[in-house]
Amino acid sequence: MAMRVLVASWAVLSLTASSSCLSLSSDPTNRNHKGPQPLLRVNRALRATHSRRQVNTLISQGRLSVNYEVVSNPDDRLQPGDVVTLDGTVAPWEESDLPRHRYIKFHKPRGVVCTTDRRVEGNILDALESAEILSNVSDSTAWNDTACVNVTVNTTVQNQSQSHSMSNASTSNRRVYPIGRLDADSVGLILLTSDGSIVNPLLRSDESKTKTKSSKEYHVRTSPRASDDDILELARGVVITAPARRGGLQGVPVTARTLPCVVERMELMENDGEDDAPPLRFVLSEGRNRQIRKMCAQLGLEVIHLHREVFATITLQGCEEPGSWVDMTDAELVRIGAKKGPTREERRSPEERARRKLKKLSKKRKKRFG
Repeated sequence: MAMRVLVASWAVLSLTASSSCLSLSSDPTNRNHKGPQPLLRVNRALRATHSRRQVNTLISQGRLSVNYEVVSNPDDRLQPGDVVTLDGTVAPWEESDLPRHRYIKFHKPRGVVCTTDRRVEGNILDALESAEILSNVSDSTAWNDTACVNVTVNTTVQNQSQSHSMSNASTSNRRVYPIGRLDADSVGLILLTSDGSIVNPLLRSDESKTKTKSSKEYHVRTSPRASDDDILELARGVVITAPARRGGLQGVPVTARTLPCVVERMELMENDGEDDAPPLRFVLSEGRNRQIRKMCAQLGLEVIHLHREVFATITLQGCEEPGSWVDMTDAELVRIGAKKGPTREERRSPEERARRKLKKLSKKRKKRFG
């Protein structure tokens, strides 16, 4: 008898707890519930224009509101239809309200550092934030896949330390950031985007399905000139030490042999003199910190010029001059996975589609009437 009472009591408690959880998750005013619908954290509401750390700062200062109520917890969840305001100004946060993502090819000149930290002298934002590049992100008519313009410096968007100026940055623009890095002394192609979904697939080199797509080509000059034996050794792989991410920690030094890669001697360029050594062509499927420079240093070779020509099948076509940029074409967006390409049916000519349609009808008739 006592056992039956205990079981009945447990059932009542379980039912009560379940009902409470159900009513909690169905309450539209509860922003911390973990219902079946994935909701966006408040500190990611301004992801198009601000970093998560910047938004956390705004929240701590009481400058961000949801439905005109000041937000105090960065982990609160937004629901469709919520109104987000920054300093009293409505900020679009739902994907349907945000402008198109931006995909840019930039011919990085020497001296530009691939960091978005505005405290670093020569950072890439100082080289990129011009009216032509960032202020017109939301203006689709300003996009031109064939135009190539010189980059000028503009300090429209302030850094984190200038938190009071954050709201001055246009909330209708998406912030862009570089995909991967080129060190300050290197020049050549760097891709920038506001679309975070394509970054990891392009940078990963440990998955065979992405190695071809994420390969990078460099033209390198060394001093002294690399011998044939040097080229063979570089292609087989060289043991180097480079910082990497391990166990959630960034910058952990890892010593390992580089993956086999393509290394070959090129012909002299048009502007080269008779005494100039022909450049080496490197094609890498991994991207360790200063990898080529460290590989060459292991063999006593100093890299005096390093130019990236190709990244993830994308070339410098359209922005051949250092300091120039161009928006990526639809074909290039398909190649980096930012846009779906045409289906097999869409690639067929109208004549081929008609022929296949007649063939299907003919098969159906034969099957039906014998």
